[in-house]
Amino acid sequence: MSSESRIRVLVLHARYTDQLSYFDDWLDALKSYSGFSTVEFNVLKAPRELRPRIGDADAIIVLHSTNGDTTIHLERHVGVLSERRVPLLSFVGNEVNLPGTSIAAKRRVLGQIRPEWIATQLVQEAGEFLFGDLPSHGVVSIPHALNVATFRPLAEAKFRPIDIGTRVSRYLPHLGDDDRNRIADRFIEIGRARNLSTDISHQRYDRSGWANFLNRCKGTVSSEAGSWFIERDDATVNAIRKYLRERSAMMEIANDSVLLKLGYRLPPPLRKVAARMFKGAGGRYEFEAVSESNEPAAYEEIRARFFANKPRPTIYGKCLSSRHLDAVGTKTCQIMFRGRFNDILEADRHYLALDPDFGNLDDVLRRFADEGERTALTEAAYEHVLTGHTYEHRARQVEGLLRSS
Repeated sequence: MSSESRIRVLVLHARYTDQLSYFDDWLDALKSYSGFSTVEFNVLKAPRELRPRIGDADAIIVLHSTNGDTTIHLERHVGVLSERRVPLLSFVGNEVNLPGTSIAAKRRVLGQIRPEWIATQLVQEAGEFLFGDLPSHGVVSIPHALNVATFRPLAEAKFRPIDIGTRVSRYLPHLGDDDRNRIADRFIEIGRARNLSTDISHQRYDRSGWANFLNRCKGTVSSEAGSWFIERDDATVNAIRKYLRERSAMMEIANDSVLLKLGYRLPPPLRKVAARMFKGAGGRYEFEAVSESNEPAAYEEIRARFFANKPRPTIYGKCLSSRHLDAVGTKTCQIMFRGRFNDILEADRHYLALDPDFGNLDDVLRRFADEGERTALTEAAYEHVLTGHTYEHRARQVEGLLRSS
């Protein structure tokens, strides 16, 4: 590719939600990047619409949204993508073992597409462990970044009405990792006990709503994304799924079943009728059983049965999340369990580091209450991220890879 001309990039994404802001951030970043001439394609469309677009492209980028929650939509385009004559870089979403959204399924579809590069959100060693045998040019760690246009400080922290707030999707017991749940639950209790203004729930916002919410919070609590336990073959999560199915007397359609894939191909009105008939006959979907397994008693039973005596792998499966950079951008002070955060955010320099057993909780809360220390942390994190971890920086990294082919 000429180093002087813009690269004609075809960006594949799946538009099915507005409540995962990093989906929008990545797409917008690639569309606005000066080194690319970008055409986007929603994989919910028919494969026949994709073929002519590939012919006009110098390179293809497949975003997280195409495979994070399901590979069903991307699978329809495998034939077209595998016949391409241009380099392809694929990101991977949800690099954890989830029921019906398996690492094995992602590996299978990526193996069929045969990308030149796979971009992992995880640290390099974990990405190579999961996907290193698939791309021809290699795995590269490309974590999330800061969207400076949306996530910016709109109010000084001292004028914000909420002391600590967050929005959190609870981790399922299938992951064997409850750090996210523990820190959220503990700070709900702390708010009540210590008369702090807290707003912690699973309610989701769209991108602008999330940015506005963070600007109403002095601080937020979080943990690294991912799990201590990652497997290429999903052996443990599949054993849990089998265990839950055997305990249920109901008909159940699995998250990754052929029936569900066929259902996606039905027109929406027919899909709704089929779903009503199935439910009326006493059936349920696996995601409903999964939801029940997240109740405290079931959660503890699964943890004790499948993870209590399971040694923690040596591969570091946890990573930086987009929500960490969102908080940095709004200068919202983060209280988080110590972690690597892709070696980008440093404990007690960019966030208040909490011990996993909450042993230093009193000290962390004392430091959080100190406006001067809180401000120093948020300013240091903000300046650090601006120098090397915005979406402009990530797009430039992607450009370098594509030009090297």
